[in-house]
Amino acid sequence: LAYPDVYEVGLPNQGLQILYEILNERPDAVAERTYAPWVDLEALMRENRIPLFSVDTHRPGREFDVIAFNLSAELVYTNVLNMLDLADVPLHAANRTPADPIVIVGGHAAFNPEPLADFIDAAVLGEGEEVVSEITETIGNWKSSAGSRGELLRALARIPGVYVPAMYAVDYDGPRTVSIRPLHADVPDAVLKRTVSDLGAWDYPRRPLAPLTEVVHDRLAVEVFRGCTRGCRFCQAGMITRPVRERPAEQVRSMVRRGLARTGYNEVSLTSLSTADFSGIESVVSGIVPDPTACGAPTVSLPSLRVDAFTVGLAAKVASGRRSGLTFAPEAGTWRLRSVINKLITEADLYGAVESAFANGWSRMKLYFLTGLPTETDVDTAGIAELAAGCVAI
Repeated sequence: LAYPDVYEVGLPNQGLQILYEILNERPDAVAERTYAPWVDLEALMRENRIPLFSVDTHRPGREFDVIAFNLSAELVYTNVLNMLDLADVPLHAANRTPADPIVIVGGHAAFNPEPLADFIDAAVLGEGEEVVSEITETIGNWKSSAGSRGELLRALARIPGVYVPAMYAVDYDGPRTVSIRPLHADVPDAVLKRTVSDLGAWDYPRRPLAPLTEVVHDRLAVEVFRGCTRGCRFCQAGMITRPVRERPAEQVRSMVRRGLARTGYNEVSLTSLSTADFSGIESVVSGIVPDPTACGAPTVSLPSLRVDAFTVGLAAKVASGRRSGLTFAPEAGTWRLRSVINKLITEADLYGAVESAFANGWSRMKLYFLTGLPTETDVDTAGIAELAAGCVAI
């Protein structure tokens, strides 16, 4: 399982941690992790002919049956190729032999896999909790049968949610894709994304990883729900993770207790695309910090807040723990531009949320904005400063 960024960025990634745990619970699989080395380490590795290796047992990457990348953003595409080169795996899928690993990508930035189609053997569209086991079983059966690499790719293409570029013919008109046609009758015409219907059935990671050094998001993260109903037009994650599926509130509290005990963290982040929209948010926060005077009472962080869902009640609940900063995301400086991107938050919504936060003891918060949005003018840019000044004035 490869995260195409440095350890400090990749270790907290929940998607990789979930798949790592699911695979290692299976009796027929073992999963290890690797991350992109910083440029100084990469230079030493190339100078001394040290291949990309796993952090778990230092096994060379090309000795694994599968190298699977979690793609969080398109900017890591080049890291994927660099890591394959470091692992001594042929960059082009067409040049790989049965002795080479199967290269798979998944994650949000794999939803349009065509830019990487020449370099990957398969792409998983959607959520991986269920499909990762189906892929493992398919590869296990193939290894037992000693079939060809082409037979394996054809079998992978029959798994719902798995796109295998080699099983399709693509016609282009310049840079534009005209058609994509399956090459075999048993390969589906369209690949539909995989969705886990019951999030409560997958309470992973059950054994969250503790980092070996300081990392970004250096806290326990527990996902409270997946998906979003808001429909902001700029948000890739909100569109591709639909529909909304909530985790049971008691399961969230249990995962928090278990995770804090295992990792030693004293801060927990309740994650989602809009955590304040979680129906059980106030009861969950109450269960995490029932006694603010207790030694070691954990801090609760709500990293993704809709200002029109942040209430005085929620502010009071979160304030019972040690106060960390709050983050609100108006996204644009004027109502006109927020309407364009379907972020329907008024100035009154923002100022009301800020007032609730300040009244409950916060003195620090962040505001997120996007710049360069379609139809943006100087008035919209100036509106960012005006909104910030209005928050300070409160």
